[in-house]
Amino acid sequence: MPLNAVWSFSDEPVHHQLKIELEPLTRFARIEDTIQFKNSSENCGSFYLHAGLNLDRIPQGWQVKPSVRPGLNEIELVKRGSAACPETLTLKYSGVLHDPTLDPEDSLGSSGFFFSGESYFYPQIKRQFSRLTFNMQVSLPEPWQAVSQGQRHELSGAERIVTWKSSYPSEEIYLIGNRFHNYEADHNGLTLHAFLLKEEEGLASEYLETAKRYIDFYSRLIGPYPYEKFALIENSRQTGYGMASFTLMGSRIIRFPFILHSSYPHEILHNWWGNGVFPVLAEGNWSEGLTAYLADHLLMELEGNGALYRFQEMMKFSNYVNQENDFPLSEFSYRDSMASQAIGYAKLLMVFHMLRAEVGGENFLKGLKRFYKTFKYRYAGYGAMQKNFEEVSGQDLGQFFKQWIHRKGAPEIRLKQASYVSSKGRYDLKLRVEQSDPNFELKLPIAIWTDGSSVGEIHTLKLDTGLQNFSFQLSDEPVAVQLDPYNDVFRLPGIGEAPASLSQTYGANVVSAFLTENEKLDYLRFAKSVTKPQMIFIGDENASYKEGSLWVFGQNHPLRKKFIDQLKKLGVEVDENGVKFSDQSYFWDDHSFVFTLPRTDQKNGTMTWVVAGNSESISGLMRKLPHYGKYGYLVFEGSAPENRYKGTWPSNPMAMQKVFKDGHPLDLPDQKPLVSFKPFPKP
Repeated sequence: MPLNAVWSFSDEPVHHQLKIELEPLTRFARIEDTIQFKNSSENCGSFYLHAGLNLDRIPQGWQVKPSVRPGLNEIELVKRGSAACPETLTLKYSGVLHDPTLDPEDSLGSSGFFFSGESYFYPQIKRQFSRLTFNMQVSLPEPWQAVSQGQRHELSGAERIVTWKSSYPSEEIYLIGNRFHNYEADHNGLTLHAFLLKEEEGLASEYLETAKRYIDFYSRLIGPYPYEKFALIENSRQTGYGMASFTLMGSRIIRFPFILHSSYPHEILHNWWGNGVFPVLAEGNWSEGLTAYLADHLLMELEGNGALYRFQEMMKFSNYVNQENDFPLSEFSYRDSMASQAIGYAKLLMVFHMLRAEVGGENFLKGLKRFYKTFKYRYAGYGAMQKNFEEVSGQDLGQFFKQWIHRKGAPEIRLKQASYVSSKGRYDLKLRVEQSDPNFELKLPIAIWTDGSSVGEIHTLKLDTGLQNFSFQLSDEPVAVQLDPYNDVFRLPGIGEAPASLSQTYGANVVSAFLTENEKLDYLRFAKSVTKPQMIFIGDENASYKEGSLWVFGQNHPLRKKFIDQLKKLGVEVDENGVKFSDQSYFWDDHSFVFTLPRTDQKNGTMTWVVAGNSESISGLMRKLPHYGKYGYLVFEGSAPENRYKGTWPSNPMAMQKVFKDGHPLDLPDQKPLVSFKPFPKP
């Protein structure tokens, strides 16, 4: 379908009336589902059901046949001539429900159960873009509880019988269960839940109160909350999912204090984007990038850290995406690697930031509200989004969407030359800006500082060729210039602009790992997780001939001298006792250290030194370090291990900046955030 097409969906949602008796430890269920058709199409009579479920009987007029899709059966209505679809269909079936996320070792149900549309535990209509509503009654033995979308009602009896009613259209039905403790709160008629695996009233209260603030914040920003309830569900599996009316988050995850104001608002916002409005995956999944922009980014922007956050997101793209694994946003569906995350989240949030600059902040907000109101509970792709913002702004956005959605890659920009001459009290400033080939059409901000003011004046350059010249007539002598001072344009960081960080080593195309003979048993599993077996070297002291980036494991590896010498120049002292930073010291005993530095023996590449406090801490480091990619140095404590110290190395903006006169203040005007209100306003 062309980019500017708008998808049309005339079919009304199919309604399911489900009754489920479930044995949670074996996952065996008896199910009855009465399907109600509303203004049904010619495809109403064809469903998929998991092949492991056995129908008690085949209703008259229907047939069951193996599906071309593995593991599924197809239930098909045998129609004669122009016979109309039936108004209802009742199916009774039983069997062990399929959980594609289940750990094979979890045979006793220790992690509860998780059934989604992918489980096919209910008949799913064989039609693209199908939507549904449902009433679901679930019978479970005590103390098990079942959770789903919609409103909850519990019936009294020997068994726990719970009904969930979802009146608003969803893409699929979820059924989640465990031995939950249910905490509830009311918020302006909206029911809030916290389903926790332990009795922790304090933790529940914290999440419920925080949910109130973010739901109010996003309701004001976008439009009314779209569902009957919101629930935090604790998962023994370490997930972070945002579904319609609930989020499913891992036990360890919800106990990290920073999650309340990072991952949690992100998952709450998915009720608007992804679940309130459904993306058309054939055009690309826009919901993750828009959610990241209005949650992760906006919250940082409201605290004055938007420019820093945008630079870190551009760094993710630069570190993890290369010519081999890059693809356009129109092909992004879901995150399945660090590269796809850098494209579908980091790049796309920057595209939304540039769209905001393109149409103006006011029109961007109007467009968000209008898009949500128009497509609530419906499917919408980039074509619908483009048309929406064109109608709000009165601008032709065809080139913008074509370039950023259908084209892969990122521009490389640098300030090639900057100089000025004076004549008759005026100053003629000349700039030459270089862009990589193939060229992008860009609106590039530039800050110009003069003797007349400490605050830079912002101008906009229009770039569309590889090398362009610009001139400015100034009344005061120029002091400095800087391209893209707020990091408003999606681009690859300039040479030397980005400090060495852990993600650069993780994302390198060519990676070598070095271990000592004495410590290889401790670190070998870690080394195998970050590079190929043939790129692991044991006892090799000379890495200078190895291209790419390096992992160096162990306190006593001979390559440590390369790190110690560089660290000393950065003010970090390493000796036989431990590591001393400018404001803190840590001993080797029971502490783990991670340092990432640029390679000095070649133009590109980084080297990362990992020293584990003990062998037990290595598994924890393997699991945690990918989440600390933006940092250049890290200190952990204990076998868990827990982070105690972290930071980034100084950056060098010289690829984007020219300073004519040292010592002059180079302040920038304050950037106005997207909105003035906050979820947690300071008193």
